[in-house]
Amino acid sequence: MNSQDQTSDKERAVIEHVKKLKSFYQHLITYLLVISGLVIVNLIFSPEYLWSLWAAFGWGIGLASHAIGTFNLFDFFGEDWEKKQVEKRMGKK
Repeated sequence: MNSQDQTSDKERAVIEHVKKLKSFYQHLITYLLVISGLVIVNLIFSPEYLWSLWAAFGWGIGLASHAIGTFNLFDFFGEDWEKKQVEKRMGKK
């Protein structure tokens, strides 16, 4: 493998990460706009019951999951884990 291949691999990885960041931030902006709209509608038409919190909570779970995947917050089964498992099974420990 020459340095050009390594550079292009690194470049592809960076481009992929930037695409994931863009997708997450688009998701976050959409979430904030839609939930804000729902809260406004909720407060205007039925302020006695805050049903918009259910939508915020449900969608928030999806948004949190997206953030975990994008920012690798919990990398339980990441590259290090894979490497250790391969070494373990190859008898290298």
